[in-house]
Amino acid sequence: MSETDEQKTTETQAADDSATKQAKQATNATATTARTEKSRVEQASPRRLSRAIVALVALVALIVIALLLWRYTTQRSAGQPVPAPRTVAMEQSSATDNTTSAPTDETITLPADAVARAGIALETVGEQLAPEGAAQAATGVVQANAYRVTPVVALVGGRVERVSAELGQNVRQGQTVAVVFSDELAQAQARYLAAQADLEEHHKHHQRTTQLVEIGAASREEFEQATTKLRMAEATVAAERQRLLLLGLTPERITALRSSAQISSEVSLPAPVAGTVISRAVNAGEVIEANKEILRVADLASVWVVGQVYEKDLARVRVGSGASVTSEAYAGRVWRGRVAYVDPQLDPATRTAQVRVELANTDRALKLGMYVNVAFATIGGAEQTAPVISTNAVQQLGAQQVVFVATNEPNVFALRPVRVGAEANGRVPVLEGLQVGERVVTQGSFMLRAEWLKLHPATTAQR
Repeated sequence: MSETDEQKTTETQAADDSATKQAKQATNATATTARTEKSRVEQASPRRLSRAIVALVALVALIVIALLLWRYTTQRSAGQPVPAPRTVAMEQSSATDNTTSAPTDETITLPADAVARAGIALETVGEQLAPEGAAQAATGVVQANAYRVTPVVALVGGRVERVSAELGQNVRQGQTVAVVFSDELAQAQARYLAAQADLEEHHKHHQRTTQLVEIGAASREEFEQATTKLRMAEATVAAERQRLLLLGLTPERITALRSSAQISSEVSLPAPVAGTVISRAVNAGEVIEANKEILRVADLASVWVVGQVYEKDLARVRVGSGASVTSEAYAGRVWRGRVAYVDPQLDPATRTAQVRVELANTDRALKLGMYVNVAFATIGGAEQTAPVISTNAVQQLGAQQVVFVATNEPNVFALRPVRVGAEANGRVPVLEGLQVGERVVTQGSFMLRAEWLKLHPATTAQR
């Protein structure tokens, strides 16, 4: 090989070595770069995760703060009056209904003369047994509370001069309700006067005997005899006076009798209690015997309702449980009472037991002998009643039934959406929208509806 060829070979090997070295350096550089990038990524991942956690915590905190602010605002506004008119929409008949529902609790104001011309009449929302309670109601009869019935009795026999109280009349305690002429009373007065005179005589004799004993003109035995007779005379006067009181004479009349010695055979019979006369047994001119009942007076502020409960229903009735009483004579009214007595024995023919309910009757609306319905509250349960109004109070606006409720202003009426039940005897139960005691328009409600439609033409009425 020539020198030139050797030189070329040497250069070629040097070039190959240089290329190999550069390739190794490039490979090492690439590996180093990869390791550096991996290390950077591994270092950055925890930082990104930390930032994500911080962001999530901040978001949750913002949500909690927003909820607290909303709750605080709601609590502050709870119970505050909502200014009318409100714009809460009533329910619509269907999604395709194009009518505009009437707003809730908006008001309509009429001129005073328009109210007078319309003849608007108001009705207080009453209540009645709910359907489930009415279905289980028993029939009852109103009776007087036997514990509040008092007879007026003549304690002496004689002739009835007059009876000054009529059936159904209210009397005051102590008011004279009858007068009787009695020979027995006259004889009792005569005996009292005789005993009184005898007492005075024995009193004088006792005084004389006392003086004689002091001067030695009378013995001790005579003094004791005089004292004994005086005490017996005092006892006789007390007994005769007590008899006059039992026969009906007042202490004032007895005192007057003692001073005037004028005997009267007339005895007045006072009402022992305040109440209503529920029976009358005699008339003027009749001759009666002693202890004859003249009248019977009852306090009708409390009455009994006696109902017949079937054997299968007795499990839900017990003494002390609640009861609701209704009457067809007073639609929309419920009396509440308590079971006072459950008969321990059933009627073998009807398989029913008498249940007695005691309830207040302060306005005397419940009359004796009236038939009523009695619903017994479930033991431990709530009373089942519902508000009730006349059917002519309910009007139709769009798909919603409404009533007009009276406000504190005589010519301002509030529109109220309601949901009513089935009609019965011209009245409907209100399932939603009204409370017992509110006042609604009955006569004139159609006119108010017409005026409402004039003011709200978008509210289409469905007829």
